[in-house]
Amino acid sequence: MNRKYEKIVVSKSELFDVYELAPHLRDEDLRELNVFNLSGVQGLLRGYIYSDECFTARYKGKIICMFGVSGIGMPLGCASVWFLGGDEMLHHALTFLKDGRKYISYFLNKYETLINAVDKRNTTHINWIKKVGLKILKPIMINGFEFLPFKLSRHDYRSKRFNNKNKKKGENNV
Repeated sequence: MNRKYEKIVVSKSELFDVYELAPHLRDEDLRELNVFNLSGVQGLLRGYIYSDECFTARYKGKIICMFGVSGIGMPLGCASVWFLGGDEMLHHALTFLKDGRKYISYFLNKYETLINAVDKRNTTHINWIKKVGLKILKPIMINGFEFLPFKLSRHDYRSKRFNNKNKKKGENNV
């Protein structure tokens, strides 16, 4: 899945992308990785190696984020979705929101349920998670820090999209 939008090019990740992005990761992403005793390189490398699919987004040739999905170690039909980015991604919030929904849909065509957890202090990712339709669950503690698990099932996503389309058409959903 290669996409080009708002001069942002998204393509399959290459190993060297890890090393190019790592020094530019947002402080919030580094703080979250630190909870697991991972550096930026280690976190990105884990995502790259263990993902069934891993993508890199570039703006004017510069990497602004990497993201992916992994079913390794997950219950059948489930996958963990992840995203790590640099500060430049904040300048493209609307684009990431619009295309983020497309990638969530793409991943849900392959997996029944998407799951993961986000550090409660990472408000940028929490806002994005909510806006793309992932459901935030009851907080949990991980290594002494509060994390918010999130998930989205294929069924819930399709129901929500169907209901939203009907509302846009002016139909009442009872």
